[in-house]
Amino acid sequence: MAGGPLDFDVMAFFKEEVMNESAAIRINAINNCHLIASALGPAKIINDLIPYLSHLVQEAPRCNEDEFLFSAAKQCALLADEIPGQNDLLLPLLERLASEDETVIREQAIASLCAIGGKNPAIVTEHLVPMLHRLATKSDFFTGRVSACSLMPMVYKYATEEQRDGIRTAYVSLCSNEMPMVRRAAAHKLRDFIEACVKQDLTPDLIGVYKQLSQEGTQDTIRLSCVYTTLVMAPMLSQEENRQTTLAVIKDATEDQSWRVRLTVAKQFDQLCQAFGPEITKDHLLHCLVQLLKDSEQEVRKEAIRILEVCVSMPNPLTVEQLTTMILPHFAALREDPAQTVRAALAHIMGPMAKACGKDVLQRWFLAPISDLMKDENHEVRLNVVAHTGVIFEVIQMDSVTQSLLPTIQACINDQQWRIRRCVVEQVPRLAKLFGVEMFQAKLETMLLASLRDSVHAVREAAIDNMKYVAECFGGTWTVEHLLPQIVEQYSQSAGYACRLTTMHVLPKISGVLDQDQIGEFVVPMLQKAAKDPVPNVRFYACRTIQGFLEQKRLSSASIASTIKPTLQELKEDTDSDVKYYAMRALDACGA
Repeated sequence: MAGGPLDFDVMAFFKEEVMNESAAIRINAINNCHLIASALGPAKIINDLIPYLSHLVQEAPRCNEDEFLFSAAKQCALLADEIPGQNDLLLPLLERLASEDETVIREQAIASLCAIGGKNPAIVTEHLVPMLHRLATKSDFFTGRVSACSLMPMVYKYATEEQRDGIRTAYVSLCSNEMPMVRRAAAHKLRDFIEACVKQDLTPDLIGVYKQLSQEGTQDTIRLSCVYTTLVMAPMLSQEENRQTTLAVIKDATEDQSWRVRLTVAKQFDQLCQAFGPEITKDHLLHCLVQLLKDSEQEVRKEAIRILEVCVSMPNPLTVEQLTTMILPHFAALREDPAQTVRAALAHIMGPMAKACGKDVLQRWFLAPISDLMKDENHEVRLNVVAHTGVIFEVIQMDSVTQSLLPTIQACINDQQWRIRRCVVEQVPRLAKLFGVEMFQAKLETMLLASLRDSVHAVREAAIDNMKYVAECFGGTWTVEHLLPQIVEQYSQSAGYACRLTTMHVLPKISGVLDQDQIGEFVVPMLQKAAKDPVPNVRFYACRTIQGFLEQKRLSSASIASTIKPTLQELKEDTDSDVKYYAMRALDACGA
C-alpha cells in the first residue's frame, strides 16, 4: 500500500470526535476545526462541514455546552479563510451564536463577524446590514439587540450612504431601548460608533441620545461611557458647537453623583484638553480640574493631581500663568490632605511641576510644600518627593537650597525607611554636578560616605554605584587626593567584614578615572591588604577585583610582577576553595 491514497474519512473522524463522551476531546476537536477544513477542501466545507456545524449549535446536547459554542464561534473566522468568496455561508451560524445567552459566546461571534466583514467589505452591504437590522429588532430576548450594538460600528464603516441612514436610526432606537442592558451596550459602543462617523453624520437625533445617555440616572457606566465618547466627538465640532453640546456633559460629569464618573474625568483630563483645545481648556476645563482637586473622594483627588504631570508635558501644555492662577494655590491644602495617597501623589509631581513652572514660581509656591512633604509621617510621601530633589535643585536658586531644603535632605539620610535612604544616595551624583566640589564636600560627602556603612545592603549598593559618578564628575586628581584616602580609611579590621567588603566593591568603581600608575600606587596596596584578610569573603572578592583589573589591562607590568603575582601565588594555596579558584583564574589572566 506504500504510495497509495490514505483510506481515511476526515469528516467521519471529526463527527466522532465532537460526539465523544469526553468534554476535553469534544473541545479539542472543535478547536481544530480549521485543520479539518484544510484537509476537506472548499467543496466539502460548504457541503458537509458548515451544515454539520449549524446542526450542532442548534441541537442538543452541543447547543447547551457554552465552551463548545464559544470555540465554534471562534473557528468561524478561520473557516472563512478556507472559502474565499463564499464567507456569507458562515453568517447564519454566527447570527445564531450572536443571540446566545452567554456573553462570551456573543462577543466571540461578533468578533468573528467583524473579522469577516473587515476582510470582505462587500459582504457587509449585502449580508451584514440586513443581519444587523434583524438583531436590532429581535423581540424574543435582549441578547440580539446587545450584539447589534457591538456590530454597528464596523457595519456602519463599510455601509453605503443610504444604509447608514437606517443604521443611525436603529442605533438611536437602541440607545433609547427600555431594556437597561441594551442601553448600556449601546452607550459602551457610542465612542466607536462616533469614530466611524463623519461630522455630517452627527444628526440632531444622534447628538440627542448622546445628551440623553449622559443624564442616565440608573447606570453610572453609561454616563462614564459618555465621557469617553466626548473625546472623539469634541474634535469633530467647532468651539461654539462644543460649548453648546459636549462641554455640558463634562461639567455634569465633574459633579456626577458617582465618584467613578468623576474619576474618569480626572484620568482623561489631559485628553479632554487636547480634544477641546486651549481656549475652552482655559475658560472652562481648568475650573473642572480645580473642582476635582477638591473632590470629596480621595481617589479622585489623587488622579486629579497625578494628571497634572501629563498636562504640563502634553502637546498644548498648561501655561505657567494657568498653573499659578488656578492650580498652585490649592497645593497648600493638598499637602495637608488627610489621605496619604493624595499627599504621595502631590509629592510625585513636584519635580515635573517645578521644572515646568521655573525658578521664580518654584520659590514662591513650592518650597513650603516640598519641605513639609519631606517631613511627612508617611514614608511613601517622603520617598516620592526625595526622588525628585535632583530636578528641584536644578531649577531652584542655590542660596534657597542651602537655607531651606538641603538640611531636610541631609536629615533624610537617617530616615528609618531604607528606601528613602537609598533614594537620597541616588540623587547625590546629580546634586554633586550641580553643587561643585566645595559645596559637595561641605554638605554631601559625609552623607555619601556614611551610606557605605548602612545596615541595609541595597543602600550600600546604591552608594557604591554612585561613587563612580561622583569620581567621574570631579576627576582623577580629586579622587586620588580627596576621595580615595577616605575610602581607604573605612577599611578597618574592627569595623566588621561587611564594611571591608564594601570598600573592595568601591575600588573598581572609582578606578575608572585613575591611570595605571595611580592604581598601582593607591589601589594595589589595598588589594594586597585585602588578600590577607582573615575573612574568606574579603580575600575572595580581592581575587575577583584583581582579575577584573587584569582583564581590563588596568595594572602596570611592574605592579603585576612585584605585587600581584606573589599575592596570587599565596592565595593559590588558600584554605578556602573559592579563594583558591579565583586566585587561579586571576593568575591565568596575568599569564602565570
